[in-house]
Amino acid sequence: MPPGAPYNSFVLPYRIRVDEFSNSVGQEMVPALHLLSHTHSDHITGLQAKSFGYTVICSHDAKEMLLRHEVYAERSLHEHEYRAEATRTYSHLKVDPLIYPDGSMYYTGSRDLLRPLPLNTPTEIELANDESVTITLFDANHCPGAVMFLIEGKKGAVLHTGDFRAEPWFLQSITHNQFLQPYLAAGDSQPDDPLGGSTLDAIYLDTASVMSTVAVPTKAAATSGLIELMKLLPSTTYFFINAWTWGYEDVLKAVSRAFRAPIHLDRYKHKILTNVSDPALRALGTRDEAVSRFHACERFERCEYVASADPRERSGRTRRGADVVYVNPVTMGSERWERYRQETKLAIGRGERITNLLVPLSRHSPLPELQAFVSLFRPRRVVPNTLIPGLHGLDWRAIDRMFAHCLAGPPPTISQGDLDVELLDDALLETEDTALLNLVGGAGAVGLAEKWAERGTLSRKIEMVRGWLGGRERRAVDRVLEPKPAGQQAGVGGGGSGARPVRAQAPIRQQPLDSEDEDSNYGEADDARGRTAHLLFAGLAGIEDKPSEWGIVSA
Repeated sequence: MPPGAPYNSFVLPYRIRVDEFSNSVGQEMVPALHLLSHTHSDHITGLQAKSFGYTVICSHDAKEMLLRHEVYAERSLHEHEYRAEATRTYSHLKVDPLIYPDGSMYYTGSRDLLRPLPLNTPTEIELANDESVTITLFDANHCPGAVMFLIEGKKGAVLHTGDFRAEPWFLQSITHNQFLQPYLAAGDSQPDDPLGGSTLDAIYLDTASVMSTVAVPTKAAATSGLIELMKLLPSTTYFFINAWTWGYEDVLKAVSRAFRAPIHLDRYKHKILTNVSDPALRALGTRDEAVSRFHACERFERCEYVASADPRERSGRTRRGADVVYVNPVTMGSERWERYRQETKLAIGRGERITNLLVPLSRHSPLPELQAFVSLFRPRRVVPNTLIPGLHGLDWRAIDRMFAHCLAGPPPTISQGDLDVELLDDALLETEDTALLNLVGGAGAVGLAEKWAERGTLSRKIEMVRGWLGGRERRAVDRVLEPKPAGQQAGVGGGGSGARPVRAQAPIRQQPLDSEDEDSNYGEADDARGRTAHLLFAGLAGIEDKPSEWGIVSA
């Protein structure tokens, strides 16, 4: 799970762990079962260890994607023929038995740790000799293979959403799902449901975008608006669709369907998408770069039909002299999306050259959608799947208040510590939405995103938390957000040799992540993680704080 997942990623009261497969220091509870919601990199921590040897429940698509996973560096080595075979990161999770010439099989050393379950099919799983649970998987509307888990047992029923997008159609489908209907709140369940009246003990909720109150377009509205703009451009225009992570496949499907054309994919994407269950995804791709104007090939090594003639991507022309438009997914509210579309139409009508387009396709639900989802069930409590570690539970307190009116009763009291101002660094306050770190299209794309996209900095999330707090808690947050005097910044005392200089507001950084499997900027560079860990815990461990050791220049 992403950093900050409560209870060490266990789904209490069961000894079931979701999306976390590493051995945590001081972990008291031993998992009886592992669940994998989807294959983004921040949800598969620990699976790369060759020593991992436990069964993992997942969807069929997640299994196919995980076993075919390749990091970009290895993909590149294979494409340039430095590797005879593609190196698959998680191939050790499934080792086939040896087959002798006579057809007999040698099973020693073979294993298959990934156990896929079909969707909407309750399956009984034994946790221990005297305990079993029934687990049902549901599509999560996040990326291929992403699922929610309904866990039912003697200790109660829990719904774990993983990462999901609760659009209106998604909510409507839940009300018609026979396995979720028993847990719908009065008024939402079907009148002829004989099992109605049950209450979920908890929903473990995707809170990646809970600090956003902006109403975002549905995926259908986002893709249809994009298609409308694309059709206004000359029919000779080439498009590079920046599907930088799994979850933007709705854009590919919409473009392929609207223009009745295949999408050029690199070997890796093509191999993945032709092995998932969605027939539209299986059929939309081509490896022939010459047959389509629409490309979603390797973004670090694009084919010659969309590779920029200018290394800085300022010209909007390919090496072959054709016009190319870069399509970048971002987070954008519905009202802003409407204004953006109108302004872009006017610009095209005036004959202005368009080199970049944005599409507001959100893969996580903001607060309004999350509240509508939780209100369908009215569980006894909501447990956030994602928290900001540096806030020490203050964001959990805020989340409790955000969903208090959506529960069956008052939320349980969560005892958390107060925010320690000394633990926040201004670098953390400038953390961006990962989509903005993965733009293609050069300065033009950056400028367009700065004008129209929602900025997901941590400081804005903390301001959102502040609005749900009061008294001493709010004053603690105020101390973090207040402007710092010259020569002083959050996390550092007054002047002196230990003070670090205040940095200017950071622009959107183009810091591409490794591969299509990334979904979080928490996993960027090891030195960044080390620097943050040193700032947070060096004092507690009795280690002298030496800023220069982590590339921080003393004042």
